[in-house]
Amino acid sequence: MIQTSMMMETDGGNLPSGSPWRRPHQGAGFHRLMIAFSLILLTSCDQGTTGQTLIEYEIAGAPLADGTFTDASGWEITLTRAWLTFGPLVFCSHQPTFLKSDSLTDCGQVMGEFGQAVTWDLLAGADAVLGRLTGFTGQVHSVQYDFGWNWPSGQAAPLWKGEAGAVSLVLEGRAEKAGITHTFEFALDARPRGAALYTVAGLPADGDQSTDTARVTLSVSSQKMLRYVDFDLLPEQAEPLTVTPGSALENQLRLGLTTGTPVSFVWSQKP
Repeated sequence: MIQTSMMMETDGGNLPSGSPWRRPHQGAGFHRLMIAFSLILLTSCDQGTTGQTLIEYEIAGAPLADGTFTDASGWEITLTRAWLTFGPLVFCSHQPTFLKSDSLTDCGQVMGEFGQAVTWDLLAGADAVLGRLTGFTGQVHSVQYDFGWNWPSGQAAPLWKGEAGAVSLVLEGRAEKAGITHTFEFALDARPRGAALYTVAGLPADGDQSTDTARVTLSVSSQKMLRYVDFDLLPEQAEPLTVTPGSALENQLRLGLTTGTPVSFVWSQKP
């Protein structure tokens, strides 16, 4: 059986300071402790009642399916380099709803956790195993994650958990239309908006985790990541075009990466 999830247009990181929608996630290390503590509780309770078992399975990244595409403005985009730093991540039992003030940042029970941040080549020719995820059997209803930067509760600023010298997103290539060619080298850091918040939170997911679960595979869409970038309107600058901190282009790329459905998840079972 294969379960899929699609991302909704919402970004829990955009919540203002002091908003009642904010609810600390306590950071990746906290969840590891909670999983271990929950395991102790489970083993001391009636397994027939809880029905949950500690499991571990692979998390992998699929190759980019749209390395070349034509955008809404008619520009033919060809990517020559695409790197994404992904994680940490938690799968949650909570089913988000806009009717509750803390619903977007509420995780409920942590059903799975990937505490690392891994940089992966989106143009690789095969699935890349990013690591292993630990969690419990049961239904996943939502997901929260970062792009390398993680802001634990109590820290004054977000911490970089990815590879040294890497950033959240690198997209390089060219855009062509009507005989005009622009080259670009976009590099973006997507930090959480506040302490104890994931960069992306409150997104519905649908994964039925069991002892037969073998892998969850991530897929990324470059069309969706670049959907707010209009090459007709970019200010003139020496090429390759780059991202200036605080610019409209930086905000457009962040919106493309953190809202909508640029990342999707597919759970697969053992043969």
